[in-house]
Amino acid sequence: MNPLFIIIKPKMIKISIGVTLFFFAVNALALTEKAFINKVLSQDTHFEKDQIYVAIKKVELEASKQNYVGWNTNLTMSLSNNYYDMDKETDSKSIYEKHRRKNSKSVGLSAEKRFLSNPSSLTLSAKRSIPDTDTIRYKRDELYTGSNAKYSITTFDNNYTIKYKYPLLKHDGNASSLKTYYRDILDLEREKLDFGDAQEKFLVDRLKQYIDWNFYQKNADIYQNYKQSLTMIKGSKAKDRSIIKIAILRANQDALGNDSKLQSLKKELVSALNDTSLWSQSPEIDVNKNPKIVSNLTHYLRQNVRTLLKQDIDRRLKEIDLKHHKNQSLSKLDFSISAERNDNKGNTMSAIYDNKSILYTAGIDFSMPIGADVNSQKDIQVAQLNLRKLNIDYDNKLHDILSGVQALIVGLHLARKSLDEHQKLITNIEKEVKLIRKDYLAQAATVKMLVYAYQEKRDVDLGYIQASTNYQKSLLEYNAKLDSVLPITQL
Repeated sequence: MNPLFIIIKPKMIKISIGVTLFFFAVNALALTEKAFINKVLSQDTHFEKDQIYVAIKKVELEASKQNYVGWNTNLTMSLSNNYYDMDKETDSKSIYEKHRRKNSKSVGLSAEKRFLSNPSSLTLSAKRSIPDTDTIRYKRDELYTGSNAKYSITTFDNNYTIKYKYPLLKHDGNASSLKTYYRDILDLEREKLDFGDAQEKFLVDRLKQYIDWNFYQKNADIYQNYKQSLTMIKGSKAKDRSIIKIAILRANQDALGNDSKLQSLKKELVSALNDTSLWSQSPEIDVNKNPKIVSNLTHYLRQNVRTLLKQDIDRRLKEIDLKHHKNQSLSKLDFSISAERNDNKGNTMSAIYDNKSILYTAGIDFSMPIGADVNSQKDIQVAQLNLRKLNIDYDNKLHDILSGVQALIVGLHLARKSLDEHQKLITNIEKEVKLIRKDYLAQAATVKMLVYAYQEKRDVDLGYIQASTNYQKSLLEYNAKLDSVLPITQL
């Protein structure tokens, strides 16, 4: 409490009540850091493009998954008609075909499925064919008039097959599709990390402004209290009144400069967040916040810092490529089993038949190239070198972040001590101001001494706000290094 409020006068009672009501109004409109963060993150338009990137990767992942594991179904149909005509010169008395018309119709359905847990494939197929044949027979170039001069053959075949194949070494031609699926999983993870980075970067930039807003607002309060203290000094001499007047004019000048920066910053925030309610609000920062304690810093960075997580994804992507290249350099060794059922029914010229058969097959198919596969070896070596390069980049980045965080921890520890010392200095200066004011009322101190004491208190208060602001910004930088500024619910 300002020591000048100790004097009890009717006019001063009104001033004190007015000031009290003013501060109650300010507190009612206080904007906490949590509430400010919610305002920032509600600005979806700033992140819409990043959300679209994530949505695209989700679509691509689902498409590559369905492309590999979904049932690959094919429907085949055929229809053919052919006519056979023959002139034959012979002494034989045997009957021969002169004309034959054949109509063939078939329809088939096949479905193939692959699995994410292994490179095997399952194939199911069913086919029905219906060939119809009409025959006219001749004998010695004369139309044969016997009972079988004309006859028809009508038949059908139903074929059902189930086959399972497991590549024991080299995967088949769909290995690239499986590799694409595994890469799409990691691409989606990376896109989500990029989205988190975009949100956190925007949030950190706004929080820096929030801290500056608090700085200028607290400075404004200090200048206001300082001017009130000066205006309540009653100088009896012209020289004393001149000293007070000059001090007030300088205070007004300082306050106007600070207010200009405050209003400019608030206007920028109102525009950035599209929220006019900020004009009537004031920031409320918890000055007692401490850095997050991390027991195993290296492990934490590996598991939580998005820069390292993205580099780790780059390494895993390269490992997928390397694994694919190594597999494709192997020999082919496929194990397969199948079962096939055939239903065949129809007639010949003189008989009717109905056949059913089932065929079971198990086999091993092996092949290997003769000589060195130069392209495969090249792909493997290049992938290994690129992976080594990514490992070096990851280790260097981890070291840089770890060193930066450790330096910030030391700086924050010292800044916290500095704030504690400032608090002690504020307590001592307030005592000194009370003593000098008491001496002034007892005419044992001059106006100049009292004004100087108020200036000292103002400078100490301003110094504390500056130190507190530096501490808050360092703390924000520390949390940003840990990627812990963005609330977990937003990830």
